[in-house]
Amino acid sequence: MIITKELLHSAIRALTNNSLFSYEREILQGYFTIEGGHRIGVAGKFTSDGKRIISLNSITGLNIRVAKSIEGIGIKVIKHILNPSKSIYNTLIVSPPGCGKTTLLRDIVRILSNGEINLSFGGFRVVVIDERSEISTYSQEQSKLGTRTFVLDGVDKLNGVFMAIRSLNPQIIAMDELGGPQDYLAVAEASKMGVKVIATMHGENLHELKKRTYSKRVLEQNVFEKVIFLSSKDGPGTVEEIITLGDK
Repeated sequence: MIITKELLHSAIRALTNNSLFSYEREILQGYFTIEGGHRIGVAGKFTSDGKRIISLNSITGLNIRVAKSIEGIGIKVIKHILNPSKSIYNTLIVSPPGCGKTTLLRDIVRILSNGEINLSFGGFRVVVIDERSEISTYSQEQSKLGTRTFVLDGVDKLNGVFMAIRSLNPQIIAMDELGGPQDYLAVAEASKMGVKVIATMHGENLHELKKRTYSKRVLEQNVFEKVIFLSSKDGPGTVEEIITLGDK
């Protein structure tokens, strides 16, 4: 099929419910998220003031990533996350884009929350900070994240950590796609307050993480104890390596 300008504009109208303006803040980050957690990547003509993107003048392409839940994929790694003291290790899930980080995170949360691994004390109280509305977008989807899970939707990670600790009494906080310095501060604050963290990050291997400014910084915080590396070698979600950071 040849994608014409008319077809592209029709798709944009359908995806935004004829209200592109309501997605403006998200689009300036290069994407927007629609109901169901599906991410729409945007290509086009952007304008910058030299420090930040301030406007989008035209859209020339869309990349649609369909979010989905796959129950059971977390079982293969859950034994590496649990620790002997009726808790979990602070865990970082790392992969290139499109290799199943968020899908694995979602299922790990469900398993830990429901206590599906014969925990003698039941499941964990989990708070998901869903900054980009991709882990669980609406209330009917939140039940899929487990019976003891609360979702803070559309909240940045740092504020979400403080909100969760003040009012939701979490044992575990889960968050997707660590990026800028505020995200790493959120991880540090959660850890200081005695809450375990499961998070995801773009990357390929430990060597590469240590070369990048922000990922190197989060490793140097000595918060994360386990790192799970994924690839798509045998399909999205292929577990390449699970390391204990103290051993490297």
